[in-house]
This record gives sequence, structure tokens and C-alpha cells, in this order.
Amino acid sequence: MRPRHILNDIKLIKYLGTGILIFALMHVYTSITSKEEVSSHLPVNRLELDSFLEDFDILASDLFTDSKSPGAAIAVVKNGRIIYGKGFGVKKVNTTDSIDIHTIFRIGSVSKTFAGVLTGKMVNQGKLNWQDPVQEYYPQFNLKNPDYASKMEIKHILSQSTGLIQHAYTNYIEDGKDLNAMIAALPEVDLMTEPGKVFSYQNVAFGIIEPVLESATGRNYSTLVREEIFEPLRMNDASSDYESMMANMDIAYPNFPRRGGWSTGKISKTYYNVPSAGGINASISDMANYMIALSGHRPEIISQKVLDDIFKPEIDTNIRWKYFSRWPDYKKSYYGMGWRVVENGESTIAYHGGYVNGYRSQLAINTDEDLGICVLTNSPTSFSSKLVPEFLKLYDSYKERIKMEEATQIAVTDIEKVPLF
Repeated sequence: MRPRHILNDIKLIKYLGTGILIFALMHVYTSITSKEEVSSHLPVNRLELDSFLEDFDILASDLFTDSKSPGAAIAVVKNGRIIYGKGFGVKKVNTTDSIDIHTIFRIGSVSKTFAGVLTGKMVNQGKLNWQDPVQEYYPQFNLKNPDYASKMEIKHILSQSTGLIQHAYTNYIEDGKDLNAMIAALPEVDLMTEPGKVFSYQNVAFGIIEPVLESATGRNYSTLVREEIFEPLRMNDASSDYESMMANMDIAYPNFPRRGGWSTGKISKTYYNVPSAGGINASISDMANYMIALSGHRPEIISQKVLDDIFKPEIDTNIRWKYFSRWPDYKKSYYGMGWRVVENGESTIAYHGGYVNGYRSQLAINTDEDLGICVLTNSPTSFSSKLVPEFLKLYDSYKERIKMEEATQIAVTDIEKVPLF
């Protein structure tokens, strides 16, 4: 018999109506589901979804074991609810300190998605516009070609279409240089073309969004992301600085390959000097709440207009060989506002991966299926990059049955009154 790790609690609710006895099966997978996230129209029959989650749990466990990763955490959301949340392995090798749903990881370049969301919110609030020139908010900004600098718009920064050569001055970030000093050095960098013409991945140039937002709002970047995203979404473990990471007792440490095994390393200050590009810390509980909002279920915090703006393809990336070779249904990829936008089979996936200081992360939102997955790891294995496409493939094999099941569900309007815990 296959194990059912994910079923922590089963509640059977009897509902009588027109002489018919209806059983409402409701599964609570982990404590990351809160009463505020429970819909008043829960499914009456979830057998197909349960089978999918059981198969996914087996898939994730097998891939995790095969990867020999020290630790990881995974969350899945569907239809605005957290349907799976689990920690795997340990925070440090050679210990028994298990990862849980509140263990904090560094998420690397997945941080860029927060910059896109945050800027989208400020655009929605009328603080600035996507087409505004960068120099309007940051007059000292310049490039080797001053005419190109004057043409640089906010959307070019967030869509990785600045015209700068790839990864310009990323080494400066790793050297711990100040963001403003790094931006001031950009006039020494060669340009490929004018802004908006080609995709070229950046970290330093991406960080220009920080002084732009500060000028537009009067709040620094860390304050903005905390007040506009972390706090309203109840991302209680999240932060964007080194000091907050180190002050927490429940953190996953980075682990590096060594002599056929693993060695635990130190958490570095790398990329905290550009938090918009790679400096956010978060637990899988945080990321689950974030995914619910990214799926359109917290419009009072992240509106559909913001989601439409940031997920809109802005520039063709043309990089199948590097990022999407494991995606069997991959067709084409773009970069939106802090997001990769991927055409995969019949679906559009808003996606980003990240790597920093020994941590890897993956975040994917299937906007057509109201489905999201996040994987956080504390080692540089291929576990997360293998799991996400396998997850999407597995869901595709179930989706028609799940849709049929959802179409026949009967709304039980009083079910939210039943205590979950």
C-alpha cells in the first residue's frame, strides 16, 4: 500500500438535503491552512484531487531522496486554498533538526517577483507609471550612451530589457558594494542596444527599481515590501535583510557538496545589498500565502489589474536551452515585470527560479488552472528544477478528471463554521 504522508487530518461532515445524504470530505494537509483562507464553497467530493496529491507526495519524496538534498520545503495552492505543505529533511547536515513549514530559506532571484508585484501596486495607486523615465525619479542615473539612459523606462528595468550586457556588475554585488555605487558605475558598461529591444538578465540594473520606488513613495524598499506585501498577506516569517534572517531561530542553513557528501556553510550577506534582486527570506508558509494572492484570491491586496500587468509578456527571452529543457511541453518564454512567462502546453505559467548562497528556489503559477507550486531548498541540487516540471506534467494527467469533479460539486454554505483544528 502506498503511504499517505500528506493526510494529517480527515473530517467527515454529513449534510442532509432533499432526502439525500451528502458526504463532504475535507482534508487539512498542514497547519498552514487558516480559517481566513477557507472558502464557503468547499468541494463535496475531492477524490481525484486527493489521488493527485497522494501521487505528488510520492513523486516529491522519491525525487528528494534521489537528489540527496539535505532539506527542502514545498507548498501547493489550488483555487485559492493551500492543499499541500510539507518540510523535507534537515536544516543542517549531520543533525536531526527537521525543516517545518515555518523554516526560513533565502529565495534568491524569486525576490524579483516581489519587486514586480510591489511596483505594480504603486502603479495601481497612481504613484508612478510603467512608461515613466527612470531619470524622472532617479536623476543621477546614466549610461555610456546618455541618449539611451534618457529613454530608459521603469518597465525596461523590471522586464530585463535595459540593453546592458548580461549580468553587468553582478560581481560587485558579491563583493558587497553599495547599490548606489554600483548603479553609478553603469556608464562604464557597454550597451548592446537601446532599451526595450532585447532580453538581458540583470541584477545591479534590476536594483534601480529600489531608488525609483523610494523617490515615488517616500519609503525605502524594505519598508515598502513589508508594509505592502508581507504584512497584509500574513507572511509573518518573511524579511529582506541579513539581520532579520540571523535573528530567527528557525532557519535552514546553506549546504555545499564536499567529498561525496555535504558541508554546512554560513549565511552570507551576498545580495542583501540588492534585496529587490535577491535578498528576500521566507518560509514555505509565507510563500503559500503569497501564491494565493498571485492566483487572484486576495484582490484587496494584489488586484487583478496588477496581476495582468506583471504577467504580461514584455520581451522574448529565447532561452529554452538553459531554463526549460526539463519542461516537455515548453513552447516559448518571455519576461514580464519581474516574472518569466512561459507557454507550456495549453497553459501559461508565471515562473521564476532563484539561487543564492547555496539555496535554490522555484515558484510557478499556472494562471489558467488556478494552481501554484513553490519549492525551497538549502542546497544547490537539481531537486527543485526537476520537481516543478514533473508536478505540472502530473497535474496535466489529472486535470480533466479534477475539472469534471469540480463541475459536479455541491456548495455546502455552512461548512466554514466547522472548526478546522
